[in-house]
Amino acid sequence: MNEHGDARVLLYDLEISPILGWVYDMYDANVLRVERPKHLMSIAWKWLDEEHINVMALPDFPGYSHNKHSDRGLVKVLRELLNEADIVIAHNATGFDNKIASARMAYHNILPPSPYQTVDTLTVARRNFKFGANSLQFLSEQLGLGSKTQVRHHDIWHLCLEGDLEAWEQMCEYNKHDVELLEALYYKLRPFMHNHPLVGNKGCPVCGSSNVQSRGQRRTKTATYTRFHCQDCGSWSRERLAQPQKPQLV
Repeated sequence: MNEHGDARVLLYDLEISPILGWVYDMYDANVLRVERPKHLMSIAWKWLDEEHINVMALPDFPGYSHNKHSDRGLVKVLRELLNEADIVIAHNATGFDNKIASARMAYHNILPPSPYQTVDTLTVARRNFKFGANSLQFLSEQLGLGSKTQVRHHDIWHLCLEGDLEAWEQMCEYNKHDVELLEALYYKLRPFMHNHPLVGNKGCPVCGSSNVQSRGQRRTKTATYTRFHCQDCGSWSRERLAQPQKPQLV
């Protein structure tokens, strides 16, 4: 068991290319022909119980000099990461990262990973808070967690696709830093997450810590449960089994 409980928890972020296509007009255009679909450019990730942030990009794979747009190797790496994870965390995971991962696996005839649960920090921010905006950039600055790198994806993607290795280094740094911000945001929002996947079978179900205190009771219409407060992550939980109910007058 690691310090976060039984579950293997993955934080990850994807950088992808735009679609390359043919159009007659620049605005409100119908794409006449797709020359090249969107594809993975880089992946950054870390495991919640580890310090190091990893990153891989297209130039890291053999054959890059012959085909600068083939992401099959990168997709296979992503598939193995998701296959190992019990829980994955990403900003806009349900609307973007997880779907992109599935789309690229299907494109390359790669079988899906084993099932995993998702924590989407974008969904958490929208559901539980009323910030002025919910982008990773805005939330990180608003909550004092930091800011994105000065050079961003939209500044250099075209240089990367042309094979500029210096631009690729900047892309990887941008990708890694997003995972750093993601982790900080996850920890900041975690105490407010009401449906966090079960991390461990003992102690705090959200972080796996044994440093929990009993804090009164939670009553529903049909049952009473002992309530607990985690002294490490700040999350609230309750016991799984209800206490015996006394007969009530009607």
